[in-house]
Amino acid sequence: MKNLSRPTLVQLFVWTTLAIALAIGGTFFVLLDASRRSIVERSNRLRDAEAARIGTRISTELGVAVTALEDVEASLRFGALRLDDPLAVETRLFSELLDHPALADIAMTHATLLGYEAGGEARLAAPDRWQMMVFRRTADAASELFTRRISSEEGRFVVRVRSRPRGGGLLAAPLDRGGDGDDPTAHPTFRTPVARDFYGSAIWSDLSFSELDSALAPADRRVVVTVQKAVEDAPGHFAGVLRVGLLTQRIDELPRLVTNASQRVFLCDPEGRLIARLDPRDRLEAVGDDLRVASEGVRPEIAAALSSPALRELSEERPERDARLVVGGATYLATFRALENSQGWVVGVVVPEAYYTSDLRALRARFFAALVVLTAAVLTAGWLTLQRLRSSLSGVVAATARMRGFDFSATPVNASLREMAEVMDGVERAKTSMRALVKYVPIDLVRELFQSNREPELGGELVEISLLFSDIEGFTGLSERLTPGALAVALGHYLAAMTAGVRSTNGTVDKFIGDSVMAFWNAPTRCPDHARRACRAVLACMQMTRELYASPRWTGLAPLFTRFGLHRATVMVGNFGAPERLSYTALGDGVNLASRLEGLCKQYGVAALASEAIVTETGEEFAFRFIDRVAVKGKAEAVRVYELLGLRAASQDALARAAVYERALDAYFARNFSQALALLGTLRDDPAGRVLAVRCTALLAHPPPPDWDGVYVATDK
Repeated sequence: MKNLSRPTLVQLFVWTTLAIALAIGGTFFVLLDASRRSIVERSNRLRDAEAARIGTRISTELGVAVTALEDVEASLRFGALRLDDPLAVETRLFSELLDHPALADIAMTHATLLGYEAGGEARLAAPDRWQMMVFRRTADAASELFTRRISSEEGRFVVRVRSRPRGGGLLAAPLDRGGDGDDPTAHPTFRTPVARDFYGSAIWSDLSFSELDSALAPADRRVVVTVQKAVEDAPGHFAGVLRVGLLTQRIDELPRLVTNASQRVFLCDPEGRLIARLDPRDRLEAVGDDLRVASEGVRPEIAAALSSPALRELSEERPERDARLVVGGATYLATFRALENSQGWVVGVVVPEAYYTSDLRALRARFFAALVVLTAAVLTAGWLTLQRLRSSLSGVVAATARMRGFDFSATPVNASLREMAEVMDGVERAKTSMRALVKYVPIDLVRELFQSNREPELGGELVEISLLFSDIEGFTGLSERLTPGALAVALGHYLAAMTAGVRSTNGTVDKFIGDSVMAFWNAPTRCPDHARRACRAVLACMQMTRELYASPRWTGLAPLFTRFGLHRATVMVGNFGAPERLSYTALGDGVNLASRLEGLCKQYGVAALASEAIVTETGEEFAFRFIDRVAVKGKAEAVRVYELLGLRAASQDALARAAVYERALDAYFARNFSQALALLGTLRDDPAGRVLAVRCTALLAHPPPPDWDGVYVATDK
């Protein structure tokens, strides 16, 4: 894994080139981003200027109504206009309407103010209430002007109308009675300005249909916005309420008078509802007491701006806000500016960010293309340069890869570069050393040290392992009959077969002691079923040696009989010895017991003895015969020893004979030696049975003491 984390030459070159390209590109894009932010910031000022321009023009249009109101108010305040002269009032209003074609109507509503109620509502005298209004019937500036007077006559309000022809003068038509009317002081446009909280302030109403067009269809009715104010006469007494109605068709036109086609300008309220039409065909709809433009068909970017939180964050302290919108994958920049002297109206300007940054994006595209071409050229040149080096390195890489796979076979050295040839020669020498090492040290240990890339250290750990000891019966006699060379060859064949049997179950061959073999399982490689593997290894060794004795390699030699001892115990496993010379082995009392069990095989005439610890783990798969309770040499505590008969499925006959022996052994432990001898008499050619029969015969002749427990004390190893 450590090697996998290191780059190859090609990777290093590619990464370095890409890193340089990324650094250059990153620096460039940082500069581009800084430029973009600067452009966007400057664009904010441009949009704000556009919003201010539109706002100024809207304020100018609204200012027409304020100017007319102030003109009439000044006439009253300085005594130039007397309210007790109806014709003078009509003349003054007529004059204002002529001077300001954008006005829809101008009205003076008079009453006598007596005081205020507790809630601030005006208290008016019942008599002397009247209203004089001059108005246009259509939005055309050349439209005829009408006068409507509402006054109290004989206890009811009467409407009189002067219908002048187009271009007619002030008195071009008489005041004709038009029917009964309503109290003009009851209308909100009178009651609100005259209330105590609003007295003397110019109050704007929102968009509404003109009350003069109530008889017309909605599509033909004019839309107006009004300003009204409670005014006083020269002595400072309440004179009435002046109301000026302003046609909004010019306000509708202003958002469409943009300086460039990329801008989208709109007029809305703080709730994001449109006030001015974006298209002359847009439909108006009532929202409470106000009129708003229906939102169907609004462009997506304007719809997004109308729902932007920035619009709702406008305040007196911060009347301007900017916002960034993403609509359909495109980015838009929006600016909102609150209008002064209005009903909270807001001018909004939306512009695609690309409008400001198109040149910058084109520069970025050209730079990116140039960077890609340059990087590709550098990579191509570097690739060609690396090919020669890679051809020399491929042999080293392949050799080390085989070594990582624990393949230390020799490989011919073939490198075009001198340095690579020297490296390959060093690799081959290392492989030769490793091939030699695995012949002296357990191969699993070598693999583990090699793959973990660490050196062995002095010390060990407590590990539960299964141990095997083996020995050849009569090896001394064989060694006396053979020459040293022949003995070495025969012993080599034998130990190779034994090693193959151990290795077939992934066991670790610890050492050879002459003709003896010591092996164990679960170290250094962990295997939970190590006891079963040890039993299978014994059977495999028996099979391997039988095949050896039947092969031409063993011609002229008698088959050998091998004894095995098996035990499972927790022992110390690790590297022991001197710091300069270590031996990987197992130490502990369990190791000695496994060796003693192998030695007991000779006394009972069996091939393999196992401890109870082995039988407990493997009894379901393998067949065992309980042989005896033995206190091995050097041990006072008895252990139960078992003969390994083979796989349980293939040892039914052996198990039947073993059952007879075990019944005889039970009688032996019960001091019923005669019964034991009777049972043993049915077993023929059973060395263990003969050993037990000899003991029973001796104990019949010389009965054991009362504290006799049947434990056999072994005096030999």
